[in-house]
Amino acid sequence: MSQCFNEHASDEQRLNHSTVPVADCECSEELLYGEKVRVTEVPVLTCQCLWREYQRQAEEIVAPEGVFIADPVKRNRAINAAYARLWQHDKRFQWAGLAAFASKQVGCGLLHAAESIERIREEHEARQRMREGRRESGLLTPGKMPEQAEDLREYEKAQARNPVPSVDFRASGEELSLVQQQFQHVYEMMAMGNTTLFLDVYPLHQFYAVRGLGELKRCLETRKQIYGHAKFPVLWPVGQETLGFGKDFEEIRKAFEAIDAGNIAQSVEHLARHEQRNILQPTIYENRHLVTLLRGNHLSFVTGFPSGVAQAIELTMTSQCQRADGGRTISFSRYPLADLSDIDQRMEFVLRAAARFDHMLNDENRDSLAQSISEIAAMEGT
Repeated sequence: MSQCFNEHASDEQRLNHSTVPVADCECSEELLYGEKVRVTEVPVLTCQCLWREYQRQAEEIVAPEGVFIADPVKRNRAINAAYARLWQHDKRFQWAGLAAFASKQVGCGLLHAAESIERIREEHEARQRMREGRRESGLLTPGKMPEQAEDLREYEKAQARNPVPSVDFRASGEELSLVQQQFQHVYEMMAMGNTTLFLDVYPLHQFYAVRGLGELKRCLETRKQIYGHAKFPVLWPVGQETLGFGKDFEEIRKAFEAIDAGNIAQSVEHLARHEQRNILQPTIYENRHLVTLLRGNHLSFVTGFPSGVAQAIELTMTSQCQRADGGRTISFSRYPLADLSDIDQRMEFVLRAAARFDHMLNDENRDSLAQSISEIAAMEGT
């Protein structure tokens, strides 16, 4: 096993026992039922103490010093690296190995959305410069013709890079065009789902790795109680009304019981169901605007119209965004009306990817997969 988690004093302390010798605890006199009595305050390690510590360590990865990493792409790389390190720490954490690739794919989507927003902006600004130049000097003014020709060339280059040069709309006074706003919404929702899932699942793995199955099961129902504490606030990107923090879902227990019993493929399936049904479904896939955009993206990609707008819904098991051969890229569907927001369709895709990952870990692809995960682990901060 590799070093994955920061060491903490509580790692070696017994649950529900004093964290310091009673003889070292402070003693004071208090008035109780009309009589003075000596009272000793004894600090005790509780389930909530452990959850706060493990939740804080997860937050430090995505929100150093309590502030979320502002750039969702950089935050995503930190998440990818943390998942990769989980698998390197304990190969039984196979869901985390798959999650490193899946989260990396989210990062690819973030890059695609950000790049599309930027290219639309570049085309809009180049068009504005060209129009302003013609408005100020006229179209055929001899002294201005070279400058105007250069503006036209820059506009044509920007237009060629713009994925939607002819099907966009920008309302007067709006900073972003209609398509830019759509890309921005997808960008924000993907980033929120990615961060929320990490803050839910990473502390579960750390609790199990440090304290074991028995204490994890014993303490699961208390996790939600650390939310809303004035002194120790919990970072939770999605509102409580959308997804309550720290819920004790059955899939969590089943997943770590399977890990403990050595049923690794089964543990991946349980965690995948927890990930998709309990976390991502209410967090992002019930957002009507996002669902509409995802359906349009898939239809556009499958039909090829409009060209260059859509990104394939797929999972590639390398550290890069590009498709890979040798069965390392798993596609969602070639059916034009397939719906990623449908939990059953999405689970079929996820479980296909999980089965392929499990198979590759047990054939000649294992070393290359391990190398790709190592590369993802090393990308944090790049």
